[in-house]
Amino acid sequence: MRILALDFGERRIGLATCDPTGQVVAARRTILRKSDAAAVREIVTFCAEEEVERIVLGLPRSPEGRESPLAARIRSFGRRLSQEAGLPVDYHEETLTSWEAERGRGRAPRSKEEKEEIDREAAAILLNDYLSERPERRR
Repeated sequence: MRILALDFGERRIGLATCDPTGQVVAARRTILRKSDAAAVREIVTFCAEEEVERIVLGLPRSPEGRESPLAARIRSFGRRLSQEAGLPVDYHEETLTSWEAERGRGRAPRSKEEKEEIDREAAAILLNDYLSERPERRR
């Protein structure tokens, strides 16, 4: 099953996909978010072109383990995306994925292009984590 993971941000949304076997994850692209409607349209088009069957959205948590204030916003976006794409949307804890992506570079992003790359990498980290918890991938 081909899955798309989204690292949602108010300015940018990072995208990553896995191959149909769920074994190989690739950071794909970054959408510059102008509005929810425009972002949803772009993601729906991407899903159709890439034959995506499921979407995973990251949900940040506070250090105490509670969903962050942004989580409600992400869930709202996810509901809209699910309706328009006609695909199921799962939510997966994503705390520190952007930090992990930055740490892998060894420094904070300096340019617009580097920030977009971090968003894609964070989505890939999210998808790898999501897939690692699926029983069929643990075999």
